Amino acid sequence: MKDKRTKSIKIRLFESELAELHEKKIGGELATWMRETCLGKKSKRRTAPLPVDPVLLRKLSSLGNNINQIARQCNSNLQPSDAMEVFVRLDAIQSVIEKMRNDHAS
Repeated sequence: MKDKRTKSIKIRLFESELAELHEKKIGGELATWMRETCLGKKSKRRTAPLPVDPVLLRKLSSLGNNINQIARQCNSNLQPSDAMEVFVRLDAIQSVIEKMRNDHAS
């Protein structure tokens, strides 16, 4: 079970002081920066996102487009005779996902 912060403090600042704090902060959140600066403790749960290969992002975008097309077909009163088309598209998506997993496994 993770400990949660339950206490808060309120401080009054001039607009210029708040702007100065935002200019000095490092990272995204002012509260996190203030805790790290004032208490000398690094945040444990925040980490920088891992870099992502642009080719992988394009492939994922393509997959999302395919899934949206399938959803539109299914939501527009899909006839039983069209079920094979949906199956073929789902199978193609599965093949692409498996190829992506193999290509980017390392």
